[in-house]
Amino acid sequence: MREIILREFFLGQVTPEVLTKDVLGSVQQIGPIEFSVEIEDMSEEFSVTREMLVSLCDAVLSRKFPASELSTIAFALEASPSFVWDGEDLMGRVIDDWACPEINYPLTFENVQKFKNWLLELGPYPTKLVPRPSSKGERLVVVRKKRFLPKQQND
Repeated sequence: MREIILREFFLGQVTPEVLTKDVLGSVQQIGPIEFSVEIEDMSEEFSVTREMLVSLCDAVLSRKFPASELSTIAFALEASPSFVWDGEDLMGRVIDDWACPEINYPLTFENVQKFKNWLLELGPYPTKLVPRPSSKGERLVVVRKKRFLPKQQND
């Protein structure tokens, strides 16, 4: 995936379908619980707003962007020095939820609607319990690593 395409989606310059095409296939499984996410960085900083995250929810709810790919988007947002948001705690929590649906909220249509409502402050973001380690000592669910892609020449 290319960060510049995500930025263009946020700016309304590309459709959810273009974003989908760019994101699909960027995650490669390299072990039982380990994944590599191929990301082409952009060079400039870009401020992400709540409205932009709501636009991702809308793309999912209109079935123009796969809900499962919100985890890839969230990982890119968290792993990138280019994407920033103004210390907004709610945005950070929602992005964290998307980045690790295995332990937060599964990326279903129902939950995406909840994320949208939370971002629009139509309901309170729920308090989460701190997960306790399992009796089997299992703590790690998944590992995602960023794999840098060289910039494409004709963009």
